[in-house]
Amino acid sequence: MSARPFPFRCTDPAGTHAELARLRESEPVSRVVLASGHEAWLVTRYQDVRLVLGDPRFSAAEAARPGGPSLDRVPMTLPDVVQLRETDGQDHQRLRRLVAPAFSAGRMERLAPMVGRTVDGLLEAMAEAGPPADLVPALTDVLPLSVVCAWLGLPRADVPRLLAWNAEITGAGPVDEVIAIQRKMCDYLAGALAERRAAPGEDLLSALVEAHDQEGALDERELVGLGQAIVFAGHTTTSNLIAASVHGLLHHPEQWSLLRRRPELLPDAVEEMLRWHLLLTDGRLRVATEDVRLADVLIRAGDPVVASINAADRDAAVYPEPDVFDPERSGAPNLAFGYGIHRCLAAHLVPVELRVCLARLLDRFPELRPAAPESGPRWKDLPRMQGLAELPVTW
Repeated sequence: MSARPFPFRCTDPAGTHAELARLRESEPVSRVVLASGHEAWLVTRYQDVRLVLGDPRFSAAEAARPGGPSLDRVPMTLPDVVQLRETDGQDHQRLRRLVAPAFSAGRMERLAPMVGRTVDGLLEAMAEAGPPADLVPALTDVLPLSVVCAWLGLPRADVPRLLAWNAEITGAGPVDEVIAIQRKMCDYLAGALAERRAAPGEDLLSALVEAHDQEGALDERELVGLGQAIVFAGHTTTSNLIAASVHGLLHHPEQWSLLRRRPELLPDAVEEMLRWHLLLTDGRLRVATEDVRLADVLIRAGDPVVASINAADRDAAVYPEPDVFDPERSGAPNLAFGYGIHRCLAAHLVPVELRVCLARLLDRFPELRPAAPESGPRWKDLPRMQGLAELPVTW
């Protein structure tokens, strides 16, 4: 069984989905080569992906060890920073207990009015400038980070700087430059945390500082890591998802019209967008801690395993006509945010942002449409993600 470079170098999401579908049907556990040069198993069936993500025999912490297998060409965590996604067992449970209540479904719904005000401000500025507009810099890039900054208590004026840092971290620039930007972001967050010690507020960063200083529930490396994860993860994929979702609706005007007529469909439509759109082009990396058999393949202890979310969420055994975007689809939950103890903390925040953003767009610009015929979307240069570089619209 020969190993292929992964993620696959396809020029558009359709090509990636087609290759994943072929593997899911003919070779559901296949050999690939990661960005780090390590060989790994790629798992593509829904049930197998869910098992890899939820079974403690597949370790996130082992996959994060220095010098180990990696989906990134650049280490995404500095040596003096601890990320929640790279912990297992008691350490993971301890950190997750600290932050999970802040990310609960109820708390995220209570953010909806603030999200709505943020969207309204961005749309008003767009309306004042007049058509045409590019929704990527005008809305989709700015919104998620503006929401995160307001929630954390970071200055709104810092959004452009954080946007630039996030773009550098996810881009294809030189490795030493990416690491330098990571250091700048961590130093910035360390400074913000020091400010909360001097003058606590009602924001999430203040709550984390209290957990560190008064309760001793996490150390400084974990404190900075949690802040970085929220700023980084809370923005990048959300921005790309909103842009992809609006692009998809505008190029299927019957679906745009359906949601205008029946806004009550938006919650289900958002779940379908999460299932259908390609965001991360690879998946979630784990390392087997004991021998496990999947799809008649024996995965040995120590083997790296990539669980392909994209392949799982297009599995015809779970979703009838999986390549069809159906805003009224219901059924098995998608795996866009992962599964098990490492399910993304933003699993309740992102749907709120996307739902509120679409509702405001549909209401404020009901005649929104592409600004010009499109020969094909232009993508950002992102090694592991699929993101639109522009989204020109008019109204």
